[in-house]
Amino acid sequence: MDLGLAGKKVAITGGSRGIGRAIAGRMLEEGAQVTICARGQEGVDEAVAALGGQVSGSAVDVGDGEALAAWISSSAEQMGGLDIYINNASGGGGGTNDEKFDQNYQVDLMGLVRGVNAAEEHLAASGAGAILQIATTAAVEHFGPGPTSYMSLKAAAIAYISGLSQTLAGKGIRANTVSPGPIFFDNGPWDMIKGAMPEFYEATVAGHPSGRMGSPEEVANVAAFLCSPAASWVTGANIVVDGGYTKRIAF
Repeated sequence: MDLGLAGKKVAITGGSRGIGRAIAGRMLEEGAQVTICARGQEGVDEAVAALGGQVSGSAVDVGDGEALAAWISSSAEQMGGLDIYINNASGGGGGTNDEKFDQNYQVDLMGLVRGVNAAEEHLAASGAGAILQIATTAAVEHFGPGPTSYMSLKAAAIAYISGLSQTLAGKGIRANTVSPGPIFFDNGPWDMIKGAMPEFYEATVAGHPSGRMGSPEEVANVAAFLCSPAASWVTGANIVVDGGYTKRIAF
C-alpha cells in the first residue's frame, strides 16, 4: 500500500533513538524528507549517520520554547516547508515531586504546545498538514505503583490533541495521538528497568497476551499511516498500540 508520503517534509522531536528514530526510519523508507532533534548532539549525529538518506538533525532542548521554535522555523526553511510534525520528546519517566512534575510539564506538555504553535503556519501552508503526539497507555489506564508526572502530563497532551483536531481542521491540519504500551529497545527505559527492577519487568512481560513487549518499529508503522494521506479522514484519534496489553474496553 502506497501511503503517499514520498516527498513529504517531516519534523520529529526526540528522534535520535527508540520510537522517534524508528518513525524517522519508516518515513525515510516511504520517501519523505526528515529532520530530527534530541537533547544531545552526539546522539543526533549517530542517528543521522545510521538512518542515511534525506535526513538532518540538531541538538534541541524541547523544554526551551525559543530553541524549539527556532529549530522548527529553520527546518521548514531548510526543507522548503513542513507537512508533518511529530512530537515524541519526553521529560522522562516521571515521579511525584514538584521537580518531576515541572520537568514533564515543560517537555511533555508545553513542548507539544509550543511546537504546535511554531509549526501551525507551516502545516497550514502544506494544505494537508498532520500533527502526531506520542503518548502512553499509562495515560489511559492505571499502570505501575501509582500516578506520576509522566502519565498525568501525557494525559493532558492527549486532551490537547483532541481539541486541536477540532480547531485546526478548517486549516487542513489533522491531529492524532499514538499511545504505545511497554516498548523495549536497547538502552531504553524498559532495558534499564529490566536490570534495575527485574521482577517488575518480568511481571509486565507476563501481562502481555503475546508474552513480549512491542518494538519501536511496530509503533512507527502505525505512526506513518496516521500521518499519511492514506489516513486523510482520521483526526482526533488516540490509537493504542500495545499488543492487547491494556484491558479497558473503549467504545
